[in-house]
Amino acid sequence: MATHKVMVKVLSILFLFFGLQLAVASENTSSKVLSEKVNVLRSQYGMAHIEATSLYGLAYGNAYAQAQDHICILADGYLRNRGQRAEYLGPDRLLNDNAHVISDFGYRILDVYGRTQRHYSELSDDTQALAEGFAAGYNRFLAEVNLGHEKLGKECLGASWVMPIDAVDVVAGILSLGIQSSSGRFVPAFVQAHPGEQDEWRPYLVKNMVRNSWEMNLVQTDFSIPEHQQGSNGWALGKEKTKNSRGIVMANPHFPFNGNFRFWANQATVTDRINAMGASIIGFPGPINIGFNDSLAWTHTFSAAKHAVFYRLSLKPNDKLSYELDGQWQTIESRDIDIQVKIGNGTQTLRKTVFYTDIGIVIEDSKRFPWDDQFVYVLKDANLDSFDSIDHWLAMNEADDLAEFKQTFQDLDGMMFNNTLMADKDGNTFYIDDSNVPLLSSKAITFLKTDPISANTFARSGLIVLPAKERSFIFNAEVEFEHAPQLERNDYVQNSNDSYWLTNALEPLVEHSPLYGKFAVMQSMRTRLSLDMLSNRAGQDGKFTIAEVEHALLDNSTFFSRFKSDLQTACILFACQVAGNVDAACRAVTLWDGMFNLDSKAAHLINELVYMIDLEADFNVKFDSKDPINTPRDLVKNSDILKRLAVAAELVTSAGFALDAKWGDVQYLQKDTRRIRWPGATHHVGGFNIYAASNHMDMTSFSPSVRAGVNNPLTKAPTWSGLNQDGIPVHFGSSWMMVVGFESTGPKARGLLSFSQSTLAGSKHFTDQSLQYSQMQQLIDLPYRREDLAKQLKSKITLKIEKD
Repeated sequence: MATHKVMVKVLSILFLFFGLQLAVASENTSSKVLSEKVNVLRSQYGMAHIEATSLYGLAYGNAYAQAQDHICILADGYLRNRGQRAEYLGPDRLLNDNAHVISDFGYRILDVYGRTQRHYSELSDDTQALAEGFAAGYNRFLAEVNLGHEKLGKECLGASWVMPIDAVDVVAGILSLGIQSSSGRFVPAFVQAHPGEQDEWRPYLVKNMVRNSWEMNLVQTDFSIPEHQQGSNGWALGKEKTKNSRGIVMANPHFPFNGNFRFWANQATVTDRINAMGASIIGFPGPINIGFNDSLAWTHTFSAAKHAVFYRLSLKPNDKLSYELDGQWQTIESRDIDIQVKIGNGTQTLRKTVFYTDIGIVIEDSKRFPWDDQFVYVLKDANLDSFDSIDHWLAMNEADDLAEFKQTFQDLDGMMFNNTLMADKDGNTFYIDDSNVPLLSSKAITFLKTDPISANTFARSGLIVLPAKERSFIFNAEVEFEHAPQLERNDYVQNSNDSYWLTNALEPLVEHSPLYGKFAVMQSMRTRLSLDMLSNRAGQDGKFTIAEVEHALLDNSTFFSRFKSDLQTACILFACQVAGNVDAACRAVTLWDGMFNLDSKAAHLINELVYMIDLEADFNVKFDSKDPINTPRDLVKNSDILKRLAVAAELVTSAGFALDAKWGDVQYLQKDTRRIRWPGATHHVGGFNIYAASNHMDMTSFSPSVRAGVNNPLTKAPTWSGLNQDGIPVHFGSSWMMVVGFESTGPKARGLLSFSQSTLAGSKHFTDQSLQYSQMQQLIDLPYRREDLAKQLKSKITLKIEKD
């Protein structure tokens, strides 16, 4: 046990400056205390348990413990949100890519830190207490680093950009994560917006009153619908579906293995107020994001809903800075934004003019959203001024029953991009998509459905593009609680990233706003597997135990295995008509056990084949909304399918793997210098416990480069699976895995953080849970009760908070 005395003497000018800021903030927050001792306990696998007597203390200890495990990720995120990467890291991530310049201007245009600062005084006392406590705990950790009591990770060791933060940084970090599926996707298009037709969009150096354009190239923004490589599965089982007639929740978020969206396992305890356990995204200040308390458990999945609208402004003839709204000409405003760029041993100022309107921020992309003589486009994001998240999760942590849990959604709008599923000790279940969805008028929705261009764009890319000549098309609020898709049941609610429609296959929900996702359409094979398991993976009585839910969670079967016999029939009938190595590929297909376990043979071959199968056109029985689990089915049996099998075989062999190689020799997790064989399927094959190679959601400046996959001869592009000569590296997938049930004595919970608790390569908790997953394929008991924690306790630190 180690007890550290709080630092009163400041260690640097930066600590003095930020310390004064925090002291000023504390004078106006009645929920803070003058003196408090916070315990940071660690159980097996380094899971953190924070014990405090106030919200401020909870966040203080939480930040200190998070920084022990993830200081570099946290520090890099605060640098990004303030738009200061180029100032400390230079303009480029890779040679001449200007990645840091684009990022800094993008976040300054979105004004993530600035808009948080302007709204801060309006935030609740609870949110301010948590934010200020987290900032103080984070800064305390940095002070301990300076004293040699703690250490930084290798990614930020000795870096000048690891510096104290304030409470605004904390809240801005949550806001930043909330916009990554909307505004955050389009940063290059914000940076490139300009009415000029040449290179006027480029920033310029501000030096000695001379304007010198900064050399950088256009970056094409990807407006396509992102491939489903990450997402989540969630089950909430009720009294009619469980053995003991109490609730069970299964949480299976598919999230990045690194970066600011990484989960961190912890327990949050505030005397006489909170006792919750589970996991939260790095940087979240105290409350649990996915977890449980004495009375209920909850989880989230990524919603299919849309949170932003592109508006097309009609320009005044011969005036690119005036647009029409309700018959009146309005002005497109502009302002200059400066960033600092590290050049050599010093820094220089880069300046750029940015454009905005009362409707939204101007965006430009030469292919999709050009700024020409007729039109310009702006983006309006429902999440860009959403500051309810901390309060909302806190309220969920505190809820004692279904009624209180539902009330959090009536009072708050903090679930920015999430579906929510819960079950309680009495066997009630609840689902809601209360993510922030723009409330469009009926006129706007009719236009979206019937206008040929808007309807086609929405169908192909998921982007909502509407005209803005009339205010009636412009949303000014989000859909209210009572109109959000929701369902209460006593058997189950589930979601695997398709829309709300089949939350329960026995009671499909009615159609809601098209912004909530597609209605009565073909479901992914992952959703179909989820619904099938709910019907067929329980015991003989059709009711689940906690153990049976855990087995389903870690099950590595696939929905595509149902079509293996169709593929074998095609081999028998048509192999003689196909050139290439199709005979060997067909023999390998017979070896596949339908699973993606470590020892499953030819799973990599199946994986490559399914990426080339059209899940609608290549089946004889087409989708039927009256039989959504079993359709489409009956894979076509022809030579064309075998030609694609031959291409899949070519991909596998060109990567250097035998056609009958074991899956564990192909898919792997790289932990520093250690390669760990990794079980689990992929989304495309209809797996449940899924993984993927892409790391596009890792926004850190030190995110690892992913080696490109081998080229597919059909598409002339790297294979989407990421298969290369090393295999398939895992960067996404099942992250915080949790199963919680309720007994007469309270909650019984098991869980695992697949990528382990710490990102410090020297930590004993850098790899331990990853090995548990790879080698044992089972969860561990979560020590929620004090007596259980005492049995697992590995360390304890007491942090003393003292203020004048």
